[in-house]
Amino acid sequence: MRENQYQLFRDLDRHCVAEGFKESVCREIVERKKNSINASFNRDNPVVREVLDGRATFAGVYDDFSRAFRGLRRFVPLRYDEALNTRLEHLSRIIPNVGHFRRRSIFAADNPVTCTLYGIIVGLAADLVWAEQIKDFEQLDSSTGHTASAIYFFAVGFGAAGFLTGAMAMLRYRTRDPKHIHAREAAAYMDLNYDFYRNGDDEGWAHFIRAAGDTERRLIRPVES
Repeated sequence: MRENQYQLFRDLDRHCVAEGFKESVCREIVERKKNSINASFNRDNPVVREVLDGRATFAGVYDDFSRAFRGLRRFVPLRYDEALNTRLEHLSRIIPNVGHFRRRSIFAADNPVTCTLYGIIVGLAADLVWAEQIKDFEQLDSSTGHTASAIYFFAVGFGAAGFLTGAMAMLRYRTRDPKHIHAREAAAYMDLNYDFYRNGDDEGWAHFIRAAGDTERRLIRPVES
């Protein structure tokens, strides 16, 4: 089952390639794409409505999500945002590989900062448990020094473990899957298709399918000179 419209459109393009770029087939593919765009469930998508009205592009919507996860910002906690998550769900019905933009919670273990804090808390808790196990605590020589060292050891040790755990979680939850096509490339491709639709340029659309498919075929099987 296809998860998004991008996958459907790419499958239709491949069908045109398989049929040898026949004009009748490419025109049929254009009609099927138009039917997909005209479908009620698609037009009910708020992101699609913005694109069809010319108020946004799929690439632009992708960039809006991407800004909060660029550079060092992916290391820090981000609060849960139901409106943004809902908008992301609408976008995911069109293009793939955008799940890493989901806003989970500032308490979610999906970033190094939150996980480091959790590690420090666990370290301090472990130190308290350790202190309770010492019966004659005040009779130990330099007991204050030992206690401070233990607090430092546990806090720093568990904090470092938390940071590493958070870094791994960040790579899982906040980084796109490299095995999948980059979502922005897919968004730009869908913008081209929607531009043809909005302009009513069926002939140009069919030519675009043939040209793109021919280029892809040449990349797979280069013509020998």
